[in-house]
Amino acid sequence: MTGAEDLAEKKEQYWKDGYTVLRGLYGPDEIESFRKECDRLWNLDGLDDDLNLRTEFRRGPDGQYAFDRLDPVLDISPTLSEAATHPELMKALAAVLGGSAELLKCKLIRKEPGVNGYAAHQDFLYWKWLETRPDLLCTVVVNLYPSDRRSGGIEFYRGSHQELIPGPAENPEGDCDTNRLDAAAVDAPALDAGDVLVFHSLTPHFSTRNDSELPRTVLLPSYCVTDEPGLYQKYYRREITRRCEELVGFERYFARNEGL
Repeated sequence: MTGAEDLAEKKEQYWKDGYTVLRGLYGPDEIESFRKECDRLWNLDGLDDDLNLRTEFRRGPDGQYAFDRLDPVLDISPTLSEAATHPELMKALAAVLGGSAELLKCKLIRKEPGVNGYAAHQDFLYWKWLETRPDLLCTVVVNLYPSDRRSGGIEFYRGSHQELIPGPAENPEGDCDTNRLDAAAVDAPALDAGDVLVFHSLTPHFSTRNDSELPRTVLLPSYCVTDEPGLYQKYYRREITRRCEELVGFERYFARNEGL
């Protein structure tokens, strides 16, 4: 459990660096139950279907597509729903953010050994439609196993969360141009199972390939300080519609069709 004095330090670090690490929010038995639940979810029938709107695919080390996430996940997992709304977590977020946080979205990611990571980006670029201040939005990373740079853990550009950074010249409306960022400010926190990362919606972050021998499994809920009810439902109504319109997540389906 994180004490008031410790939370004050975490709050200071969050606003200074754009992220912080909370420890002791979940007990060992809780983390073990989350792991078992993730194993159950990853073996549900139908999740590997090309047209399942809940899953997205990425290329693995063998060049083949494999699904790496469940998004949304809470509606099929009461256990992970409890993790994302855990009283100690919500208390800590209120202290760090300076207000009561409501759940915005939540996904489960499992990066298999050899699978590549994600290019540098800022979450707020994809949340501008919410029409709220970036200071009110954050993402949490609940680590179910130890995580570091070797396992493809999340890396941050420390202290670069003051503005939405334009994309490169060829795509100024796209993800942030890393040439505008200080490479010396990159930090890859080493985390134990049960540690919780909290980062600002404007903090540029990325991950690299998982070069470890084990999958990297994390629960990623995002939150907003708001009094608006039904924010989670509002987000996914829009998101599922977007996926259908833009055919997001159907990459393997099209790749298979091209091979016929």
